[in-house]
Amino acid sequence: MVKKRIYLVRHGVTEWNRQARFQGRSDVPLSEEGRRQAGFVAQRFQGMGPFQVHTSPLARAYETAVILCSLQPGVTPQVHGGLSEMCFGDWEGRVVGEIRTSDPEIYGQWRLDPFGSVPPGGETFSELYARVRDVLDTILENDCPANVIVSHGGIVRVALATLLNLPPSAMWRMRIGNCSVSCVELSEEWGPSLVFLNDELHVLTSGCKALPFPS
Repeated sequence: MVKKRIYLVRHGVTEWNRQARFQGRSDVPLSEEGRRQAGFVAQRFQGMGPFQVHTSPLARAYETAVILCSLQPGVTPQVHGGLSEMCFGDWEGRVVGEIRTSDPEIYGQWRLDPFGSVPPGGETFSELYARVRDVLDTILENDCPANVIVSHGGIVRVALATLLNLPPSAMWRMRIGNCSVSCVELSEEWGPSLVFLNDELHVLTSGCKALPFPS
């Protein structure tokens, strides 16, 4: 029975995360706290069996992936443009509360129906799903038993919904913390199953190298 695991890692925290700003495609770097978080998640993966690492090209995800790979001899992150965060158009760089006040109607529509509404100049969910699906198909073609995908909150949610055949509305029911890890196992016999969601013990405890992921 062939099994494959996909580990989904959200990037470390940024200053814009702390300020509640829409980041989207804006190339915001990790904060010092985010780099520490990435070091903790790297420790968590240290010593795990062979795996490949795939990452968004945006700095906050790519740097997280590089730090994760630093404790894995011979492993380098493979960059996929399709793993970039959703584009929020005119909202990028703006604080959520400011948008809620200045664009209440558009923001309200998007909050009520994020799949039918699009931020001004932003990306539709159908476009987002299509590119994430393409990347997942490419990754699943390799023979490696484990693949680590380092990306963004929106991408992690879309990937989970796609891999588990969940309706898009299920995305917003998932909490995905900075530098958290989620895992889906794919079995030829049983199909996809969620192994764990939003594991962030390594962040909450400032590193827990000896603690394995749930099996």
